[in-house]
Amino acid sequence: MIDLHLHTTSSDGSDEPQLILKKAAHAGLRYISITDHDSMEAYHKLKEGKHRESYPGVLIPGCEFSVVHNKMPIEVLGYGLDFDTIAESGLLSDERFLERENQYINKMKEICKNLGIQMTDTLSITSGKPFATQVIHRDLRKYPENEMFFSQEIWGSINAFYRTCINNEESPFFLNQAKDYPTVSEIAALIRKAGGKSFLAHLYGYFAENHLELLDSIVSLRALDGIECYHSLHDKEKTEFLLGYCRDNRLLASGGSDYHGALKPSVFIGESIKGMRIPFEILEPWLPSVKTFSI
Repeated sequence: MIDLHLHTTSSDGSDEPQLILKKAAHAGLRYISITDHDSMEAYHKLKEGKHRESYPGVLIPGCEFSVVHNKMPIEVLGYGLDFDTIAESGLLSDERFLERENQYINKMKEICKNLGIQMTDTLSITSGKPFATQVIHRDLRKYPENEMFFSQEIWGSINAFYRTCINNEESPFFLNQAKDYPTVSEIAALIRKAGGKSFLAHLYGYFAENHLELLDSIVSLRALDGIECYHSLHDKEKTEFLLGYCRDNRLLASGGSDYHGALKPSVFIGESIKGMRIPFEILEPWLPSVKTFSI
């Protein structure tokens, strides 16, 4: 069994990379990939020591890249990446990240001030790679009087806040991220240059009126290698549909839990949805063409 979508403290997960390895071993996973958001720092942490005793399986170097498609921020997973090529691009630099995310926070302060919504004046990101959306949503929830401005779903869900407020041009909380992110084609080209494979992440995690139309429009670019079919937001029916879509369109399939630890306590390593393990068979066709990471 495999899990090709795992997050650590190098983005918005709660577990250190070393603990991820131990949990993956306990779950009996043969192949895994740590895919932090816009970060490959977890792999630098793992270079500092020997971890073969913690995890006897294979680690595929990966990353979940923030991109834009038709003005909609989405994510693309890259696997088998060469670190130097990605580093030379400057796309994942800490300085770039902090500047971009703090601009979003400052813009949201203006928005909230105009709407009469409470937000901490000194709020900022000084280190690490937490997304502005997460920092903002957590801060807004500190003030109970803010709840009246949001639906119950948005108040309780970071993903709903991000997809329906931050990404929605008709929302007063809209932040224009399209200007700051590479396109699907641009990130796919970088992943290819780095010797890797590119996959559309969690189709059904996006708030789209028609997911098939969204999928078709992305696939029509002929940029990506495949689609993430198994995911904690994809039920069995959606998973089977995406596997069939890959077969019909000669695309590769991938899958992962999107494990974040404490941030998503209902998501478990090695499972897409409860009781559904992610099979090695989807990885087998493209495994020989990707780099692995020496633990």
